[in-house]
Amino acid sequence: IHFLLNNFSNIKKVVYLDVVPNIYVGTKYLKKMFGKSVVDYIDTRDQKKIKFKNNDETEILCIAPWQIENLDIKFDHFHNAASFVEMPNDIIENYTKFIKNSAKSISLISYDLYDENTFNPEKLNKFFNDSLEIYKYNKLIGDIKRKDTYLIKG
Repeated sequence: IHFLLNNFSNIKKVVYLDVVPNIYVGTKYLKKMFGKSVVDYIDTRDQKKIKFKNNDETEILCIAPWQIENLDIKFDHFHNAASFVEMPNDIIENYTKFIKNSAKSISLISYDLYDENTFNPEKLNKFFNDSLEIYKYNKLIGDIKRKDTYLIKG
């Protein structure tokens, strides 16, 4: 989020969703960097509808996973970095139900070293009705012997 907001001035509204305790650490960091632009879980935990203010100011909503159903937002882009392949199917289905109805474009990135605790990232496409394009690339760092898988729509 820090990278995106500092390098793309057109991005003004961001939802940061993460698990506990990561959401706490991430929120603290974002508050240090972006101050009052950050809306903490503490501010949204009792809201039945979580939405952005209707303005052009930077706003970062930091929410816990169980709050996704309270988001009242349509957004341009949804991105997930390597966590979907670590989740149970019912949790992914809950996320994708929201994402499919709210996002214009989607990008997922994952790794190809899956085992009994994760699954092949190409299977994520089933959750999106096989509408994502799949790309595989070697890591930029030669010593890392894995490929990244990208699933993209839009």
